[in-house]
Amino acid sequence: MSKTKILLPLVGFKVQKHLSIEGQLLNFRTGLLDLSKKPESFRRHVSRLWKLYRHNHNQEQKIYGRIREESFEVNLDENGFFRVEYDLINDYTDQELDKYLKFYFDKSCIEEIKVPSITKESVHNISNTKYMVISDVDDTVLITHATSFLKRIPQTLVRHAFKRKEVSEMSKFYREMKNQGAGFFYVSNSEMNLYWIIKLFLETRKFPLGPIYLRYHKNWRDFLLSNRTEGTDQKKNIHKINRISYLIEKFPSHKFLLIGDSGQKDPYTYEEVAKLYPQNISGVMIRDVSKGKRDAEMLQIKEQLKRMNIPFHIFHDPKEAIRIEKRWYNRRVVKQLTRL
Repeated sequence: MSKTKILLPLVGFKVQKHLSIEGQLLNFRTGLLDLSKKPESFRRHVSRLWKLYRHNHNQEQKIYGRIREESFEVNLDENGFFRVEYDLINDYTDQELDKYLKFYFDKSCIEEIKVPSITKESVHNISNTKYMVISDVDDTVLITHATSFLKRIPQTLVRHAFKRKEVSEMSKFYREMKNQGAGFFYVSNSEMNLYWIIKLFLETRKFPLGPIYLRYHKNWRDFLLSNRTEGTDQKKNIHKINRISYLIEKFPSHKFLLIGDSGQKDPYTYEEVAKLYPQNISGVMIRDVSKGKRDAEMLQIKEQLKRMNIPFHIFHDPKEAIRIEKRWYNRRVVKQLTRL
């Protein structure tokens, strides 16, 4: 089978006329790239995963983006990754962006780059939101057993997106926040190879959609050896801090609610972000998956955040989370909007 160059994923957001998008240009073997929105067989699922972990990085240095008559240059790094900030001349709806935003290999915009269907509708309008939610994915909304390598592998291999288990009723919790005027970003340490599983999961479980920011694509060898690599946890922590910092700096006048779980580094990551942007973080909510084993650590973080006037809440189930968030919303968001 021949290989083709594709953009996977293509994610981002639009605020008024400002566009922020990013993606990665990769070489994949053709086939199985236009992903189904229906349940698929185990064999096809594993075949797709195998393909998505056998990519090659692309050596192109530049590509070109275009929206109708507007065009811009895109610089790629050594991994084929790019992030573009572009001020639009015209204001486009989400539907128009999805239809007309295209990428090309040549400046004349003739040789178009393939964008798989799973990345459609992945550039979101974040205008007119009352507050922002930045949410982890693994074991916060999607059960992945991220802390256990032996459990995570069969979970990823066997379960298609339609069969992946939601943390009970978290979608209801997130929809309530959406109804209150929240905008959503999902930031995860999962690799971009799993973008399609995460996006289909969020869609099928009816979570509010928003940009999904993941780590670079991995090959199978990287994936298998990552847990043995020194400094891996630190790299993951830096990835999340950098992503969240970028979002806060793009929305300096907004307040952010950070949601994660106690299984990995979320509490420490969010504490570090709060130290960097104490005026922008108005709350941290952590789902307890460690069954009280980290209570002493969580108490220390709570005390640190309390000194910055940032509430830190541990919750055990979504019903408790809803009660906590409603109190937080009335104290932190409604009062702020009343002052304005």
